[in-house]
Amino acid sequence: MTDAEYRTHFSLWSIRKAPLLIGCDVTKMSAATLETLTNSEVIAVNQDPLGVQGKKVAFEPCSTPVLANEVIVTNMSLPGFDRKRYQWIYNPQDGSIRSVLTGRCVAIEHCNSADNSLIILEDCHIGDPKARCQGKNQQWVNNATNQRFTSQLNGKW
Repeated sequence: MTDAEYRTHFSLWSIRKAPLLIGCDVTKMSAATLETLTNSEVIAVNQDPLGVQGKKVAFEPCSTPVLANEVIVTNMSLPGFDRKRYQWIYNPQDGSIRSVLTGRCVAIEHCNSADNSLIILEDCHIGDPKARCQGKNQQWVNNATNQRFTSQLNGKW
């Protein structure tokens, strides 16, 4: 599997409250594997004191995320939990979705217009003619009817 697939796999096991076991030779694991297996936020989901498995709260046939102008995770009781880490603000003037914690923008990685492109968090470069795709990979349009965001880069997501 790719590193991204391993991260997804580990995250899904954590959400399901499964025992987290290391199934590789720890003396030969890569830095990416070590980073995945020691991700404190993912482990915190698995070790949540309520002991409740995650559950699907929405389903979209094309894996299209359903978002609102402000997304906030609430009712978190973990020690050291910073609410700002899970808060995002949509700015309709420039089309950005920014992290409240860091101010960084949600973006399509490498301006990739393929269906399997990754959504990442990176420094904002909206309207910068020297930036990759002039920052269009960081601009989104909010459909007020169904509260879905689509990329100004490719009309997807």
